[in-house]
Amino acid sequence: METPQSFALLIPAYNPTNGWETIFYKRYVEFCDAIQQKIPVVLINDGSTQNLSEGVSYLQHRIGSEFIYHTYNPNKGKGGALKFGADHVKSDFYMFTDIDFPYSTKSMKAVWQTMMSNKGIVIGYRENAYYQDVSKFRTYISKGLRWLNALILNLPVNDTQCGLKAFDQNVKHILLACQTDRFLIDLELLLAVNKAKLPIQAVSVTLRDDIDFTKFNATILIKELKNFVQLIWRYRILK
Repeated sequence: METPQSFALLIPAYNPTNGWETIFYKRYVEFCDAIQQKIPVVLINDGSTQNLSEGVSYLQHRIGSEFIYHTYNPNKGKGGALKFGADHVKSDFYMFTDIDFPYSTKSMKAVWQTMMSNKGIVIGYRENAYYQDVSKFRTYISKGLRWLNALILNLPVNDTQCGLKAFDQNVKHILLACQTDRFLIDLELLLAVNKAKLPIQAVSVTLRDDIDFTKFNATILIKELKNFVQLIWRYRILK
């Protein structure tokens, strides 16, 4: 008889909004119920300046041994948090999303199901309807990056920044070798996976009806432009 394959959920956290722990627990349970498994969920405190101990205690009590908590200082960024989490948790497969679980449970289940029957990486793909629920500024940024991806990067999909992805052990090793620590970790990961000729599967996903986005930080965007140019140089010019 084959040994059941393990699956872990990675959740980076940096100064989450008040009441984050109750949303986290509710949506984690919804996902576990949908896939009929209670899977490990790994919360990586990415150098938050606020105290998360009360929320962490709540989740430890509610979830039990399947809740794994890691913390460090200083803040590294989303990429740094995901690499830390994947490196410290052993599993056959991993999925990551944001701390408020912004994508529907149906979408998360679809990504999980696709990953369990495939190899490489499975990524969420946002259809045009997604942009009806986000600000014009976020729409311009997202669509602009998708246009650049299609024009310059020659990836099999142009939606690189959807924050819902799942991957296997081979992609985990690629993730740990990525140099990006912040926002564009999704892009570098897909560029590196594509370079390694590993499978990339896209699954259409939708937002939750009640999702409330935090304000986009334009300063971070400006800093990431430099990283974007560096990724183009590394993966498209020096290849």
